[in-house]
Amino acid sequence: MASELRVDTLKDSSGSNSVGMSTVAEGSAKAWADIDMTGTASLDNSSNGSGITDNGTGDVTLSFTASLSNANYACSGMTTANASFDDEGLVHLNYTGGRAAGSCRFGVTDVHNSADLLDYDPVMIVIHGDLA
Repeated sequence: MASELRVDTLKDSSGSNSVGMSTVAEGSAKAWADIDMTGTASLDNSSNGSGITDNGTGDVTLSFTASLSNANYACSGMTTANASFDDEGLVHLNYTGGRAAGSCRFGVTDVHNSADLLDYDPVMIVIHGDLA
């Protein structure tokens, strides 16, 4: 049988540090993903990530298991320097309309050369917003 815990505030064991549940619910990431874009892109690990679509070099769509309430959410991403290209990648929303309630399309651009889209590993994405 499932159980339910209803509280207004969480406190640490000393009772001196507390946080309201609205902060926890609204401030928590609603999805995150660790993606390997090299070759055929793969979803290495995630929370609320149902899968990815490899749209081409440096262009991936992350689909959510549980949709967000709308497309007005914040997403951020980062990647490491790619030893093969000796460059850093910039993770960005890809194309107008890259955010949808059920997915987010993003790209990774080589920031030092010709701004080409390139495949990087790892690419890490975090989504903040309201679940549907």
